[in-house]
Amino acid sequence: MPDVTIYGPAMSTCVRTALMACVEKGVAHAREDVDFRSVAYRSLHPFNKVPAMRHGDFVLFETGAIGRYVDRAFPGPPLQPADIKSLARMDQWMSAIIDYVYKVMIGELIWERLMVPMRGGQPDDAKIEAAVPKVAHQLSVFDAALTTAPFLAGAEASLADLTLFPVTFYLKVVPEGAAALAKAPAVSAWYDRMAARPSAAATDPARG
Repeated sequence: MPDVTIYGPAMSTCVRTALMACVEKGVAHAREDVDFRSVAYRSLHPFNKVPAMRHGDFVLFETGAIGRYVDRAFPGPPLQPADIKSLARMDQWMSAIIDYVYKVMIGELIWERLMVPMRGGQPDDAKIEAAVPKVAHQLSVFDAALTTAPFLAGAEASLADLTLFPVTFYLKVVPEGAAALAKAPAVSAWYDRMAARPSAAATDPARG
């Protein structure tokens, strides 16, 4: 029986972050799809988003909170730096990814390129065109940081890297994103390091 259940679709970047945290820590876990219309799911996440988590009788929602809980509650390789400044840097990047990066890379580019056609719609080319320079700027910020360290918070992968990786995974799929990544060599090298981790393979959305 799994120690932890993560609720949400495999294709969700936030769900994948939570799943990667479990894999990195060696925590036995399961993923369950959710019915957003159900009262049962609202009892897990009152704002009707994903992911949510159950560990025994303890229920938690929000990606960052779940990742930090998994890191603190279970033995295994740490997902948060011990050094206070490195920890603050991790928190900085996690906040920036959720508050700024997700809205641009997922909301303005990837959603239009991937999700709109999947739902039978026509991508908004003007919105995509407007997003491209924003994506390039955001990648340049990460590229500068990753030029001086292999991971966002320093020498070891942290929750910040687990938060960014699922977003860049989709960025590589769309032509505008792939082109932007090609101009960010430090991010591209970081991506390859992250993609080689067992947690990346274990949580690939294609696995279901």
